[in-house]
Parts: sequence; structure tokens; C-alpha cells
Amino acid sequence: MLFTDIVHAVHPHLMKDADVPDFMRNLIQMLCDIPEEDWSTKKDPSSEQSNKESSLRKFYTKGPTKKLAKSMLGRLTEDNFVEAIYHDDNFNERTDVVLDSLVEDILPFVDDVNRDNVGEVLFDLLKQSLEFIVNPELENDRKLSAAKTKSSKAKGLYGAGLLDDCRYVCSMSGCGKHLQVVNNKNHAVDDYEITSINIDKTPTYENLIAVCHDCFQGYTFNHIKAEEKELQTIKKLQIDARSTRRTLDEVAIEKGIAQVIINLSKAKPGQLIELNYDAVSVPEKIDEELHSFLVYEVKGHVTKYFLFIEKTMQDLSKRNQFSDDLLRAQIKESYRKLAGKKNSPETIYSALSEKLRSITKQDIRFCAIVISYFIQSCEVFNAIAK
Repeated sequence: MLFTDIVHAVHPHLMKDADVPDFMRNLIQMLCDIPEEDWSTKKDPSSEQSNKESSLRKFYTKGPTKKLAKSMLGRLTEDNFVEAIYHDDNFNERTDVVLDSLVEDILPFVDDVNRDNVGEVLFDLLKQSLEFIVNPELENDRKLSAAKTKSSKAKGLYGAGLLDDCRYVCSMSGCGKHLQVVNNKNHAVDDYEITSINIDKTPTYENLIAVCHDCFQGYTFNHIKAEEKELQTIKKLQIDARSTRRTLDEVAIEKGIAQVIINLSKAKPGQLIELNYDAVSVPEKIDEELHSFLVYEVKGHVTKYFLFIEKTMQDLSKRNQFSDDLLRAQIKESYRKLAGKKNSPETIYSALSEKLRSITKQDIRFCAIVISYFIQSCEVFNAIAK
């Protein structure tokens, strides 16, 4: 709620040593024009008769009631409030340090505030926050507007990278909307927003994620802790994927591997002779209890395609279409770099498959089969230490 955010921000600067009830009474008096005959009566919203200390504490943590907000809106006085911002209770001018601190703490809520206008800006913010309490729909408009402003700034800093991280598909779990549209000139146009995963934290790369407009609005208005936790998990996966791509970019891969994958994609059933599975077994290199699905997939690929890939590579090498020794060294080095960053077996398998896909422009399934071949032939993964 905007009201609580603001009062928490300015409390240390306006009444540093005051407890919450005293601060709230003083703030109401600063904001409201209360005739002298109404002081300390029920007509005075800052009085003990109108609001007990326990109520004021609640207003501080959760915001005023709609009744109090209406009462304050009917009595607002900007001149008195601005005067109180620039002068303390003893009519002494507040120091530049105090005013600068106020400016710094309300900057997140506005685009333009400085030492000379901080009183007027703060008054407008508090007035607006009371209007939001009376009419909650205005609060939603404010939230969405503020979120879009942050999104726009984040796009300039991180947009291209965040879109690459999510492969131009909304990062929100359960949503598959593409984050680009094609206009009538066949130009691809980015169509997305950026949201902070934890809205209370600084909008750094680690706390930002690209989403579609619908998910952005839903997350801005209302999201539960479980959704935030899920987005943090998705973000970690995106960061890990970015790290593996950078790591693999450091190692050149023999482009002749493309022909191996093309031949594999065209293989006829009669050309595939199943491997008699007595070579170094995949479960000796990948813990089957921890990574059962990966072991099952790789074993299936190896059993069916190992001999075909091996023969294809030997034939192409003999015809000098690529260097078998160089390719094996490059694949082994790629694995070593990924393993050195403590990536999981699944991440390594997926990253190497994707690397082959990006080089060969072939179906990811055939690229994964070739990586399975290299797992079996010892370029990827070492035998598990017993």
C-alpha cells in the first residue's frame, strides 16, 4: 500500500525519535486543517478520543481505514504540511541533510523531486495514497503505471538479455506466449514487459524476468509467495543456461559434426545395429538413483545409435570431411568447462546438445543422440568414484 510505504520512508527524517502513535498523530496534524475548537475532540482525527494508540499503530503498519482516509481528505491543507516539512516543531529550518534524505527516500515513488519541491511532492503522494484507500481501483492504476515505468527502464538496461534468456517465450510457469509479434511489414517487434521477481528488492538482472503483458499485470496486482519462489527457480535456470552458453562459446566445435548428424537423421532402420551393451556403462558415469530419467534416455540412444554414429564418423574422417581427434578433444574440453562450474548432468547434457544444434542447425533430438554417443565413448562424464 502506497500510504504505508511513504510513512515508513519519511518517519526517520520527520520525527526520528518519536514512537509510532506520536508520529502518526503529528503526521495527521501536519496534513489536516483542524479548527482550534475541535482540538482533542472526536472531530480531530489525531486525538485520543478519535483514534487510540493501538489504532494508530495499525494505521502505520496496514494503512488508515477508509473512514479515517475520508475524514483526512476532507481536511487536507497543503500550506500547513509544506511549512511543517521545511520547519520542525520549534520553527527551526530543517537541515539540507534531512531534506536530501527525504528526497532520496521518496524518489522510488516519483519521477521528479528535489530539495526545493519535496514538501509539495510529498503532500501530493500522501493525498494520492488516501484517495487510493477510499477508491481501491485507483491504487491498481497506480501500481500498474509504476510497474510499467520500472519495466520500461529495465528494458533499456537488460531487455535484450532477458529476452534471450527466456528464448522469447513468457517466463511465467504455465504460459507459452511468444514475446514478439510480426507486423504487416514482416518485421519482428518485441512485445513484452519486465517484472521484478521480488518487488521489494532492487531491480537488478538477478531479480528481473521477461513476461507477457497478461502475466505482468496479474503478477503486479496480486501474487503469492509460492509464485515468487517459482519465478526465482525459473530465473536460476535461465541464469545457469546463460552461463553454460558463455562457457561453451569459449570452445570451438568442429563444424564437420553437422554431416554426422545429417546422416543420422536420414538413417534407415536396417542401418541401425543395436549395441551389445558391454562397453563402459552409462550408469557407471551418471548416478542412476539421482538422475534416472537421464540415464534411461542416454542408454536408449547409445544402445540403438552408437555403432551407426561410430561408423559414420570413421568414414567421414577417412574422407577428410572432419577431424575425429579434434572433435573428441573439443567435446571433452566443453564438458570439462561445464563440469568445472558444478553444473548438473542434466544441464551439461542439455547444454552440449543445444550447442550442437546451434552449430549444425539440425533437430535437437539428433544432437542429443550424438552427445549420448560421446558419453558412452568417454568424452563426456567420468566414471563415478566408488
